Amino acid sequence: IPKPVQQPHPPVYVVCISPDTIEATALRGFPMLNSILRGTLEPLVQQRDTYVAACRKAGRGEVEIASLLARWGVSRHIYVAPTDAQARAEAREAEMWYQDALRRFLLPDHVERVHPLLQPGFRALAQTMGPITWDQLLAETLAVGSPDTVADKIAEMRDLGVGEVLCWMNFGGLPHERVRRSMELFAREVLPRFR
Repeated sequence: IPKPVQQPHPPVYVVCISPDTIEATALRGFPMLNSILRGTLEPLVQQRDTYVAACRKAGRGEVEIASLLARWGVSRHIYVAPTDAQARAEAREAEMWYQDALRRFLLPDHVERVHPLLQPGFRALAQTMGPITWDQLLAETLAVGSPDTVADKIAEMRDLGVGEVLCWMNFGGLPHERVRRSMELFAREVLPRFR
């Protein structure tokens, strides 16, 4: 078996949702991966604070913690068009399809048929994954809009300490040409603001 070229090993990132996983990730000195699929950025603040506290508890210094946060990756649906109105019109159908598909994937059709031990978790998830409106998603979750609007959304993430934005630009069956155009506009008019 070929040995890794990178030493001591290739970079390892851990998807973190629960506080236990966040703490275990901090203990091992790996950076976190999170995502914003619904709701506000507030869960990111809680995840960051839990991670930093666990790093300190594990004896990591502030320089090492800053280095780990510089590699903290957060994925977010991003769509850029010349204007907010155009971006919103073009992304709406795909995003709403994605939200519906996510809900159907995560929740069983009949919670009462699930094993009784699992029912409380699914019921709690059903409340979290309840109906959501396009306006809620625009206000709280998505980075959809003109280059200025999207840059502002990314700046909010940077200000929370997110080191790497994982641009989820091909969501919900968006046509290839729109995704490509959005990526090009992002690369040309948004990304340079963060270099």
